[in-house]
Amino acid sequence: MLKCPPSRLTLVLAMLAAVFSHQSPAQEPLSGEQVRALITGNTLQGNFMAHPLTMVFYDDGVVRGSVGMTGSDSGTWEIDGDHYCNEWVTYFSGTHHCYQWLSQGDGYVLKNVDAFRGRDIQGHIEKGKPKGY
Repeated sequence: MLKCPPSRLTLVLAMLAAVFSHQSPAQEPLSGEQVRALITGNTLQGNFMAHPLTMVFYDDGVVRGSVGMTGSDSGTWEIDGDHYCNEWVTYFSGTHHCYQWLSQGDGYVLKNVDAFRGRDIQGHIEKGKPKGY
């Protein structure tokens, strides 16, 4: 058995604790029905590619939002199995995209599941709609 001086052992234990404390919590996938209940009538506030993001989910399947200073856009959203899908008018050139919602800490990660994977979206849900939406 290797012997380690107490000061070195303390240092090693401190380093291990630091590594494990900085790992992100496990991501738990949400079902399609969980996503629908979570987002309908509510707002996702977060970020996309280091820009502030707002997405407002209306009961009728309309989504409105903004990314950074690019202005706002609207489109449609739906639940397809366990995936949330949207199609914006101008964002992403109006292409249909689908995401798996993953619970992470007190927020969510939207992991793109398309064949040509886009960037993930991170944020948290706020009840209702912000002023102006």
